[in-house]
Amino acid sequence: MLSILLVLALETGDGVAEAGNSYRQAKDALQAERYEEAVTLLKSALQLVGEETEQLKYRDDTSRRRHEYYPYYEWGRARLFQSEVEASVFAQRDLLADAVSHLSQSRHPEASVRLEEAKSKLTVVQEAIALDGSFSAAKTKIEVLGTNERFVEAFKEHGAAVGKYKTRLKELDEVLAALKIKQKATIQRYEAQLAQRLSDVLLMDPVTRGETIAPLLKSALLPDLVSETSGPTFQWATRFIALWEKEADTVRTAASLPGEAVIRAADAFDAAGLEALTISLPSGFRAARHLAQTTRLGKLKDIAGGSEDVLDLKTAEAVVRSSVEASGKGRAAADQQTQKDVKETLLNDVGTQERQIEDLAKAIRAGAKERERLTAPIVEAEMALLDGDTLGNVEALLKLQGNLEQLSTEANFGTLTAGLRARALFAKAMAAATEAYLSAKSDSEAMESARVSATRAYGFDPKIDARWKDRLSEKLLKLFAKFKPQ
Repeated sequence: MLSILLVLALETGDGVAEAGNSYRQAKDALQAERYEEAVTLLKSALQLVGEETEQLKYRDDTSRRRHEYYPYYEWGRARLFQSEVEASVFAQRDLLADAVSHLSQSRHPEASVRLEEAKSKLTVVQEAIALDGSFSAAKTKIEVLGTNERFVEAFKEHGAAVGKYKTRLKELDEVLAALKIKQKATIQRYEAQLAQRLSDVLLMDPVTRGETIAPLLKSALLPDLVSETSGPTFQWATRFIALWEKEADTVRTAASLPGEAVIRAADAFDAAGLEALTISLPSGFRAARHLAQTTRLGKLKDIAGGSEDVLDLKTAEAVVRSSVEASGKGRAAADQQTQKDVKETLLNDVGTQERQIEDLAKAIRAGAKERERLTAPIVEAEMALLDGDTLGNVEALLKLQGNLEQLSTEANFGTLTAGLRARALFAKAMAAATEAYLSAKSDSEAMESARVSATRAYGFDPKIDARWKDRLSEKLLKLFAKFKPQ
């Protein structure tokens, strides 16, 4: 009888030892993320020792052992971890249900926490499986949004679907890939449209059609519905449009503005053009330089037209310097372009613009010299008429009239401003009337001598006599009053 009890005790001890070894091996497998192996070992342990305990004591082949023994808890943990790496939502459901079953049987201190975690995850998965039937409608909605180029909304709907339809992640990945391809194609189309609109600006006169530039370019900007981030091309275009709206009046009225304002606006457009090349937008470079060129030409043409008595060489030279500096930078940037045709086009543009400025600069310099030559006799005559010796010398007055007559018959006399022509003719009329009185001629003869010149002078400037008001004699004042327009 004693021998039988000893055998039973040994057998029982061997079962505990085997269960303890399986438990320890299961924990090692769990640590190594070999979840199925861990579950198999835990199942074997439970078949031998089905009760959990804080301390399991046994003796194996090497030594006495004493450790905790919570196979139900470790089984539940294994299924929780395994569910996280499982792709199939249905497999996740089964794993989490198994985790709930075994964690609910465990006496481990943390079992209740893990049990709630497993239950929560199981609920999410079960809801996802239940919602699987409405997936087609959600997918169609995403695809329709993409077709209508409302990609921002489509991506948001896709994100919501990913969290909702756990069973269709592969299909949603395919939908996402298709959306990204469509979005990229849409952005490229808008970029091409923007480049074309910028090229259209080259064909426009900003002075007469400037009001159409901003609407034209704005229609090519990337809509917010297509992308939350517009990218460097559209960001540049937005800044360029804002610059144009700020400087549009400067471009249109450059002729009447101070040189500093003209140079500031033109330099700003040139800087925008250089920035366009840094983002590979040559059409932006050309459009910006076109606006800068128009601004500078507006001022230079006005100066060249001689609308002022003295041509403003100082302002002209400042504008020309600004253009030369901008062209140098533009040429250097254009020369860095790798595409041969683009490089040639940009360099040709710069060269053409340089020649336009150079030609105007030459015309202004020549015009200034000619204006100085034509103005000299007028200034001389006016100074002489302030000299008593001249006023009392008939021959000097006749010579003065001759000089002014010669001036008024020159082909370039018409290039003088109305004010300068009026001054020349009025000086001639004064000399003629004074000479008539010195020669003892009558009032009617003096009037006849001065009639043509005085009438023409008042035609050019009705207030031409104002500069002589305090210097004319009473007799001459009365005489010229008869020619003055009423």
